[in-house]
Amino acid sequence: MNILMISHEYPPVGGGGANACMNLAREYINQGHQVTILTVWYEGTAADEEKGALHIIRLKARRKHKEHCGFPEMMDYMLKAAWYGNGLLKKETFHVCQVFFAIPSGPVGYFLKKKYHIPYVVRFGGGDIPGFQERFQLVYKILAPFEKVIWRNADALVANSRGLKEFAEKFYNQCPVQIIPNGVSVAAFQDLGMAGTNKEKEVLAAWDGAAGTCLRILFVSRLIERKGLQHILPILPEVIQKTGKMLRLVIVGDGPYRPALEEIVREHHLEDVVHFTGQKEKGELSAYYNSADIFILPSRREGMPNVVLEAMAAGLPVLMTPCEGSEELIRGNGFAVPVEDFGEKLCEFAAKPELCRKMGAESLRLVSKEFTWVRTAAAYEGIFHKIMEMQSFR
Repeated sequence: MNILMISHEYPPVGGGGANACMNLAREYINQGHQVTILTVWYEGTAADEEKGALHIIRLKARRKHKEHCGFPEMMDYMLKAAWYGNGLLKKETFHVCQVFFAIPSGPVGYFLKKKYHIPYVVRFGGGDIPGFQERFQLVYKILAPFEKVIWRNADALVANSRGLKEFAEKFYNQCPVQIIPNGVSVAAFQDLGMAGTNKEKEVLAAWDGAAGTCLRILFVSRLIERKGLQHILPILPEVIQKTGKMLRLVIVGDGPYRPALEEIVREHHLEDVVHFTGQKEKGELSAYYNSADIFILPSRREGMPNVVLEAMAAGLPVLMTPCEGSEELIRGNGFAVPVEDFGEKLCEFAAKPELCRKMGAESLRLVSKEFTWVRTAAAYEGIFHKIMEMQSFR
């Protein structure tokens, strides 16, 4: 099968959607398929890259930041992807198009289907569903009618969690939405034996050498307001006071909300408690996961957070909010509670090291059984084959 994947984010650009695109492409190739990815160029990346059965085409659309982009940048990518895709399909035949994010990639899939009769499958990311992000409300109102056209004409719509499926169906309930959860490469987040290396020294410096008597809390994500860290930082002094135990919170990631978070740290005199590492590449994250005691994600809204799956693969207990994805992810391996209850749960983790170990072991068991990229890719392949079978009868 020759698969075309359209995504405005692909590593090193973007977040969870980019990671999903990369890992699914790898698994498709492992199953003998050809994959072409139409994505965005960023400084330091190759415009055209071929690796065996994988062909990555990076379009020179507007993109100021690795971690996030605005609506004008998305529209620039959409137009250039449609233009390039048109030329590409004149020369090459694809069996199916997998679209990452209904906006901005959905219109490209719709255009190519209308012109070349190539079926397309939309994988929702969350922010592409109207109403998901508060900051895009005006844009959502403008785009809503166009999104419904994209959804109606898609050959399949896929959400990565029950919560995201329900959210999509609240917006438009005329199209069935399937659920295929995200995956994780478990081996990539195991302890890779970094003892004595420069990486170990860097990570220990982030924790300020804390171990044993100190509860090491890890957060990994883009620093945007929706991720909720502004609600957690002010409660840390109270947790320290109640438990009599020192805490370290290491924040891995970057984004437009970082200055506001740094100001909160100063206001609450947390300079010795909280450490910002900045953005880290995927290959660097394992060391941080494997040196932490617990992982937190106080996000207001998610699809199915890849960072939680990564933490689980490293054997960490998880403390997160009951947002989309938490129903599937938190099953005896942590807590899904409102941000108001994070302080209480942090105190519980600080007082019960054995709870951390028990829940961490359950995280690893759960993710190894149910959330591998092999399993996720096989589910998408099933959809692709079904679509092709239906086309053969037309």
